[in-house]
Amino acid sequence: MNLSDILKELDKGKSYEVITSWKEIPIRVNLPVRWVSPQERFVSFDFKGCKFRHVFSDKTPIYIKLKELFLLCRVFSNIRDELVLEVDSSVPAPPIVMREFVRVEPKDTEPVYVSFCIKDNCTAKLKAADISESGVSVYLHTEEAKKLIEILSEITTDAEKIHTPFELEIELPREGSISAVGELRNVISMDDGVHVRLGFSISIKENDRRKLRQYIMRRQREILEQLKAL
Repeated sequence: MNLSDILKELDKGKSYEVITSWKEIPIRVNLPVRWVSPQERFVSFDFKGCKFRHVFSDKTPIYIKLKELFLLCRVFSNIRDELVLEVDSSVPAPPIVMREFVRVEPKDTEPVYVSFCIKDNCTAKLKAADISESGVSVYLHTEEAKKLIEILSEITTDAEKIHTPFELEIELPREGSISAVGELRNVISMDDGVHVRLGFSISIKENDRRKLRQYIMRRQREILEQLKAL
């Protein structure tokens, strides 16, 4: 079934789940369809009364859930009470839907710091870009990231050498420091061409997990309160 045929299944007046994220918090809203243009791949939703209308932008992916399908979209128009999305493609369930743990972005004025040592090379305190109970990501300058990956690659010679575990220290703004064992999972070049985002999976002891969970729940409440106030 091609994309045009899929869009023909959207019914005018019926509500569908539209999903995006804000500061790594999943945002799900049910919006009624105003009109659909299958050939042009446009879907119009009634935006009236939506409390989270400010989060729908091209800065984060947007998805329409249609039965078991997810339609990846971008904002074509967001004027007054109408949200018009241009559908790009049908995709598997997105990460924001599949995540087992809530992920949050730290507050600018209360950063989360991550530091670690690999062999004799220790990083300065790095600000976390986001964090969950199962992972944390940080930003590095491209050259610093290359050096780190080279060090990881030298530790072992097997096929999974890049995933060698090492100790991390994570400093939470109010809950204190916790220790974790981390593995590098992904490396993403940023749009500015200067920075790289490194994502680590982490495993932590139960006492530290409670501290981290407390921080994440508090930060999640702050983000939702801030969003409602927009």
